[in-house]
Amino acid sequence: MSEFFKQLIAQIAAVWQKLSLQQKIVTASLLVFTILALSGLIIWSQNGVKKETGFKVLYSNLGLDEAATITEQLQKSNYRYKLDNNGTAVLVDAKQLYEVRMALAREGLPRKHGLGYELFDKTNFGMTDYVQKLNARRALEGEIQRTIEGLDEVKSARVHIVIPEPTIFLDNQKDAKASVVVKYSTGQKLSKDQVRGITHLISSSVDGLKPENISVIDYEGKLLTSPFGENNTAMVSSHNMELQQNVEKYLENKANQFLANVLGPSKAFVKIACDLDFDKVEKNMEKYDPESRVVRSEERIDESVKNAPDGDNQKERSLTNYEIDKTVANIVQEVGNVKRLTISVAVDGRYELSEDGKTTEYVARTNEEIQNIEDIIKNAVGYDLTRGDQIVVSAVKFDNEYARNELLQMKKTERDRQIMDWIKYGLIAFIGIGFIAFLWYLANTVAKAMNPPVPAFERFGIEEPVEEVIPEDMRKSSEILERVEMLTREEPVNIASIIRQWLDEPVAGKRKKK
Repeated sequence: MSEFFKQLIAQIAAVWQKLSLQQKIVTASLLVFTILALSGLIIWSQNGVKKETGFKVLYSNLGLDEAATITEQLQKSNYRYKLDNNGTAVLVDAKQLYEVRMALAREGLPRKHGLGYELFDKTNFGMTDYVQKLNARRALEGEIQRTIEGLDEVKSARVHIVIPEPTIFLDNQKDAKASVVVKYSTGQKLSKDQVRGITHLISSSVDGLKPENISVIDYEGKLLTSPFGENNTAMVSSHNMELQQNVEKYLENKANQFLANVLGPSKAFVKIACDLDFDKVEKNMEKYDPESRVVRSEERIDESVKNAPDGDNQKERSLTNYEIDKTVANIVQEVGNVKRLTISVAVDGRYELSEDGKTTEYVARTNEEIQNIEDIIKNAVGYDLTRGDQIVVSAVKFDNEYARNELLQMKKTERDRQIMDWIKYGLIAFIGIGFIAFLWYLANTVAKAMNPPVPAFERFGIEEPVEEVIPEDMRKSSEILERVEMLTREEPVNIASIIRQWLDEPVAGKRKKK
């Protein structure tokens, strides 16, 4: 093996000696570039591995007390950890992440926000009645808090319940009260129905707690429940206003969706003002029909008198009672009926290409199109002329300058991004082609150095030998000799006998001399 390396080093040294100064510089530069590239690749790969084997987030958004409990348990278990984000995030070794989570779960960490009925898992016989009631209220608050935090929109919550002491005097008995503070999840918000659901959840969980005695606020201090409290008149007015807004919004959405499907998006807008009847009317009606009579009872009396001074008398009296048809109606008209609708519709025109095909021209809607749109809206929202409903449909040119500028800006940004991508890809292709050309040049240089051309004789003052023309007889003699040589190799015995015969023959000169 050592002999192989010696020969390899000797060959490399021989090639290096054959290279010119320029070729040596190019080869050395390529070697240094390759070493740096490999070193960078190794360092990058090691950094990637280090990221995978570094610290990862175990839990985030922790309270300081909860973070302290978790870090204490990590210290007892000899796990490496780091604190981040002002102590609210705990990081552990990535390789031990899931192991640490299971170990903490066995210890009941991290604990859920609020203490529930686990307060009574340990019995304390020395606990006073006051402490027992206080723990019962704390447990109830913790259980309600956990339930509220189960909502996707709620990140955390705090619940406070006030339960007054019972008294034998009903006039002095106070109502229970509760307050809830909620913190939204990122990008989330509670709807009014969800707020009402939270209030009814709490009122159903606490004995004697009415929904109007519950306040729900967010972490910005905004009151989410009704602010009117026990003012029934204000609460009714607020409810009526909310009902009216919901009806208007429902009708507007239905009309706008219909027009968007017919004309296209953002080609028409509908606004509706709805007048609702909030008067609760109760009517009791009794109606008699004199034309409809039924005999209820009939009485007949016959009287006869005889031997009277004025002679015999006979009287007959009849009494008939009739029942007249009677209708009794109790009519209750509920609140929230639509009294009147006022509808306003703005319709954009059409935009057609000009003759040059570069710009667009606004074309207003025809009267027939406006009438068709009006009929469509009337049927969609339940238009009733007898109620005094009104509708106005106007063809106007929408100001789309802002949208047009935004569209042009988006197109420009997209075009610039494409140009940058082209430049980037072109630069990468140029670098790749240059690198390939560089490798080809280097390979060609090394090949020329290992196989140098034979130097010309003129450079040393020596004339190149000129190829001589061989005569025909010499060429034939050469061919004969080649054939004899071939036969000698193929049949050496026969050739040897022929040569022996030739040697035995007398020479012509010697014969004449004898």
